Amino acid sequence: MSYLLLGICCVIIIVLLICVLRYSEKQKYKALKKEREKNMLPVKCPVCNSELFVGEQLISKVFRPMKVPDQLMTISGCPHCYPTCEPGVRRTCPVCHKTIGPDQALTARLFNKQLGKKHVHIIGCSNCHKPRAE
Repeated sequence: MSYLLLGICCVIIIVLLICVLRYSEKQKYKALKKEREKNMLPVKCPVCNSELFVGEQLISKVFRPMKVPDQLMTISGCPHCYPTCEPGVRRTCPVCHKTIGPDQALTARLFNKQLGKKHVHIIGCSNCHKPRAE
């Protein structure tokens, strides 16, 4: 009788372990699927607010030194707004909301993280953010 009870308990424990493992695998699959969908969303250009799809990149310059946690950079635009604007595209500063000329750029800070993606914080355009005199 005790062996029968012990066997039933072992079967119940094995079934519960299988259910827990399947549930965790489903959660991992859902998280991977969500991350993949997030990566497929288009990124917007900060200058003209156009959607950038796979293969399109911002035109920017990052200034040295390269091994510091944050760097100064300029963002000229994307293929839709730089060097020439497409019809219906306006170049505006996201900070002061004024129109930017084709020869002007946004000033930004690039934060290099140890893990994960880099982070960009836009400071302003050549009109609203003048560099400090040194």
